[in-house]
Amino acid sequence: MLTTLSSCYAIYMMTLKQLLETYPTENACKEFLLKRRWPNGVACPRCGNKKVYTLPSRPWHWACKACAKPRSSYRFSVTVGTIFDNSKVGLKTWYEVLWQMLNSKKGVSALQIKRQIGRSYPTAWYMCHRLRAGMQDADFKKLMGIVEVDETFIGGKDKNRHWDKKTHVTGGIGSGKTGVIGAISRKGNVVCRIIENTDEQTLSNFVSETVSDKVSLVATMSTKATGSSANSASLIGLSVILPANTCAVWFTPATSTAFGAS
Repeated sequence: MLTTLSSCYAIYMMTLKQLLETYPTENACKEFLLKRRWPNGVACPRCGNKKVYTLPSRPWHWACKACAKPRSSYRFSVTVGTIFDNSKVGLKTWYEVLWQMLNSKKGVSALQIKRQIGRSYPTAWYMCHRLRAGMQDADFKKLMGIVEVDETFIGGKDKNRHWDKKTHVTGGIGSGKTGVIGAISRKGNVVCRIIENTDEQTLSNFVSETVSDKVSLVATMSTKATGSSANSASLIGLSVILPANTCAVWFTPATSTAFGAS
């Protein structure tokens, strides 16, 4: 029986109707961006000074005298320094495009965005690239979410080889086959690598290099007993290496459960 995590909660994506109702105007979009960017009050993006004053003639603009040039103050807007900066497209349109990109199972092309927002193709292409750049994260280089890891050997059967290339060994590195280990993120990317052996250290290093520490679940099955005990699992960081015919599911950060595979 799997242990239920008390810290788990469901995250629901807004529908397009809910998005348009929540942010119906440019001011509503800017208000949301303002609260997300400066929850403790507006601060100068240059020097961090919180003693800024609003510009009555330009809504959603402020001025800072602390980092000003002689006889002038530094002026900035709510979008300065963000992916929305220096764009003639309104935030409402930006939010709609971002919603479309996040809800498209197989991605969305700039041509589709062009038809959706009624803008030129260069504008749609520019927006898509800016949003993708804004969503980049160092953790994205590693697999996240639910990750499955397993290793195998690739190569022809020994009986089908020429007589001078037969090893008379079935299975494993000694059979002349190439060892390959792979990790796949559910509905995500796949990482594969050729390995020289299938010892615990090699497999553990691969998992540590390819799987993020923010992973929610790691499932793996080893074809070779690598732990010191046949019934024990070795958890090194996030790498889970198990004996043969054993399946495990590890939940992070603290709760885990293992069960035998019959």
